[in-house]
Amino acid sequence: MFWGDFFEKMVIAGAGGHGLEVFQLLINQGLDSESIFFFDEDLNKEKTELFGRPIITQWNEAKELLGKDSRFCLGVGNPEFRKKLAHEFEKIGGVLIGLRGRFIHEWEEKLSVHDQMAYSFVGPKTKLGRGVLINTRANIHHEVQVGDYSEVGPGAILLGSSKIGKLCRIGAGAIVLPRVTIGDHVIVGAGAVVTKDIPSGIIVKGVPAR
Repeated sequence: MFWGDFFEKMVIAGAGGHGLEVFQLLINQGLDSESIFFFDEDLNKEKTELFGRPIITQWNEAKELLGKDSRFCLGVGNPEFRKKLAHEFEKIGGVLIGLRGRFIHEWEEKLSVHDQMAYSFVGPKTKLGRGVLINTRANIHHEVQVGDYSEVGPGAILLGSSKIGKLCRIGAGAIVLPRVTIGDHVIVGAGAVVTKDIPSGIIVKGVPAR
């Protein structure tokens, strides 16, 4: 299936580094680059371009585009920004869609609107919240739960029955051991190994993570 057959326009909410990867994903899915627009709240990006496509910085322009095709996707990784942009776009009539990259393995039991980038794995009986980002080569194993808008970084591994709260950032290459529970608003540093439960609102790093 090629998305180009189903989408007239697509707005990427976010014009930073992750937005570049989302643009490439959309092209790989068959969208014409001329149908893709970037949005960013940073007024310094007004009248600039990415990949030759305009960056929109005004909400009235975004609303006009959504009037032609209401669907949008998230082009930022930061959980707080993902949540904010999703809510703001929905206020002006947008409908969030989930992204699926190439060569993914997906066995999610509870369907949700989330993004799964190329070469990632999602195992059976998993539950992924709204707006979750599973980045390239991340592995989400059986019975894992990930809360709304959390980001699982490239190459991170969440082992069986672990639980990640809302608005968390799991750094690149981090490992969360089986049955470990992580609270909300937690940041796990790149390469960390989480061996025990982590309460909400803190930053952990290292091996073992502390």
